[in-house]
Amino acid sequence: MPITCGYGGSACQQKDVIFYVLFGSNPEYIRRLVEESVINLGRANVGRDTVLEALQLMRPQEGDSLIKLQIRFFVLLNEDETMRKRLSNVKSRVMTSVCPYKAERFYDALAEDLIPAWVCSRSMGHPDLVEKLRATYLCS
Repeated sequence: MPITCGYGGSACQQKDVIFYVLFGSNPEYIRRLVEESVINLGRANVGRDTVLEALQLMRPQEGDSLIKLQIRFFVLLNEDETMRKRLSNVKSRVMTSVCPYKAERFYDALAEDLIPAWVCSRSMGHPDLVEKLRATYLCS
């Protein structure tokens, strides 16, 4: 029997941040999340110049498509514990916090399957990764 939770109140009416990143169409919102995550990871890696240089490449770029922003967000989320905690403690009338059970399953799949498979695959394009992220999120 699957574990469910009423985390965040009226879970049937409100969706969590990950849902909005995967299924919404607000690139500016995702752009702000990506920038926040880059800053979080920069603070956690002070003095590690190669990491800081790589983070600069992850910053949102002018003209980034929605799909590129989504991928940037999830690649960063895979490493950003501060963002994960933020997503678990959302105070908004529009969206709810990520259910801890769903988050654990999704983050495990992100780290162990999705990101490594995408990095190693020459045939999985950006749209393919986003579709796999969506399917994994829905099944988490």
